[in-house]
Amino acid sequence: MPDNHSPLAWANIRCPGLTPAAKHIQRIVQELPRRWAVYAYKHGRELLWVVLVGGTGTGKSTIFNAICGQGLSATGVERPKTLGPIVCAHRQAPVQDDFPFESVAVRSHSAEGEISSPRPGAPGDLLIIEHSREDLAHLAIVDTPDLDSLEVRNRAIVEDLYLLADAVVFVTSQEKYADEVPFQFLQRIRLDGKICFVLLNKAEKVLRWEDLNASLVEQGVSMARDFLWVLPYIPANPSEQLRRQEEFKGFLAVFLAQLARETMPQVLALERQRRTRALREQLGELIELLEHEHGEARAWLGRLEALHKSVCDKLLDQQRKHFDQESRDYLQAEVRALFSKYDVLRKPRRFVFKILLSPLKLLGLQTQGRQESRRDVLLRIRKKLNLEPIMAAVEKLNRSVLENLSPSDPNAPLYRTLRQSGIKLSDEEIRARVWDEQEKLAVWLEDTFNQLAQGIPKSKEWGIYSTSVLWGALILSFETAIGGGITFLEAALDSVLAPFVTKGAVELFAYQELHKIARQLAKRYQEGVLSVLHEQRDRYVEGIQSLTTPKGTMDELEALRHSLAAA
Repeated sequence: MPDNHSPLAWANIRCPGLTPAAKHIQRIVQELPRRWAVYAYKHGRELLWVVLVGGTGTGKSTIFNAICGQGLSATGVERPKTLGPIVCAHRQAPVQDDFPFESVAVRSHSAEGEISSPRPGAPGDLLIIEHSREDLAHLAIVDTPDLDSLEVRNRAIVEDLYLLADAVVFVTSQEKYADEVPFQFLQRIRLDGKICFVLLNKAEKVLRWEDLNASLVEQGVSMARDFLWVLPYIPANPSEQLRRQEEFKGFLAVFLAQLARETMPQVLALERQRRTRALREQLGELIELLEHEHGEARAWLGRLEALHKSVCDKLLDQQRKHFDQESRDYLQAEVRALFSKYDVLRKPRRFVFKILLSPLKLLGLQTQGRQESRRDVLLRIRKKLNLEPIMAAVEKLNRSVLENLSPSDPNAPLYRTLRQSGIKLSDEEIRARVWDEQEKLAVWLEDTFNQLAQGIPKSKEWGIYSTSVLWGALILSFETAIGGGITFLEAALDSVLAPFVTKGAVELFAYQELHKIARQLAKRYQEGVLSVLHEQRDRYVEGIQSLTTPKGTMDELEALRHSLAAA
């Protein structure tokens, strides 16, 4: 037996709005929790719900009072009279327990004998007027606000109560029976297959049943004789006088026979089948539409990746051609400062520098007169780094996403997500990300040289010349990496490094290892630059994923559909 609560987290059902059916998905998602709540509430309850609906001024409350045999609901010429739904039910009827609509406040009032005055109801409330009549103990009869009410809340509660209905009494009048809103509702009732009585109230004597039936048939609504009634206009005390009219007596007799206690199991069983079938079909439709949205979301991610790759490639190409020379110089100084801490050849440094000075100058490396701390160098580099190309690339990606990947409908969830605050990286976020990547690169360089320096045995200090040249080559490799590649490094290794390499030095710093370090430097630098664009792309990925129904929820929907099919 289903419980009275949702079998899954309905809020997890969502879509980005990439297909024309997105609005329909949203409507289904709004309806399904209410339909399931009604399905669970009605399961196992031996109670027939009869709901009276109609337009403004048609006399629903008059008919309601006449059926119930008491003046329960307020009537009169003022419009509207029924401000909230009123239920006439037996005091032991299971109406209030686990009522399916949480937004509706349920109140009860005893109606033993005559109540002091008819009630108009209250907006947002459901008033239960309890009685002890055994002939109506199996019925919950409901007077509702107007179908064409100007109050949105009133129209919504009519929709909710209709979902509970096992039978409907549709009340209209000569002025109202052709009005669009009530008539569309009547067509819906007929299509749903519910038991439906149509009462034309306040009719003039000249209006015959045949005339009304012919008019309805012309509009596509066919009614059997026992379910279509013409009730006369009664100017004074209509609820009481109506019960004496032959036409109303005829209607009431058919009404009570169709909805008798003996026929209740059959009516309830048919309605349960209808609700089950409607739920199953709606779930199937929702699953199909969501799967289509999922497919479009995957295609959207593919297009996002293509835009992202294009921007990344252009940024790298630009970095290769226009990398700021001054920033490169500071980065060289940083590496030099880092490596100097692990220089095992401190004593012959000046002598080594004299040997290296000439070739390093030719390679564009300049020595500095003083050693700066790692923190000082990093701070200076941050001030000098040219972030404009990276910021321009991020802006290019953002613009391309809006121009090429945004839904055209402003109401689509993805349209709003792509423009919400926080999805675009700010300049400060870009700056912090670049600085963080530079910090990581400096730490990696320091750790790399530390590991290399620790491998120099004291017995091999005779390799100082080649070792120092290799140290200079490491600096050169970093300069080359941030310049965009290793081609220049390989040429330097061949033309500058080879004459100085000895057997001992090769054992310590393998030629292949230097190439490996240079490649790693190039790769790490490029990854650091591109990480900003990766983060921007990932925000868009997270944005669309947050709008897509999770796989677990899709599995639950499918399982629920199968369970309804089995039912």
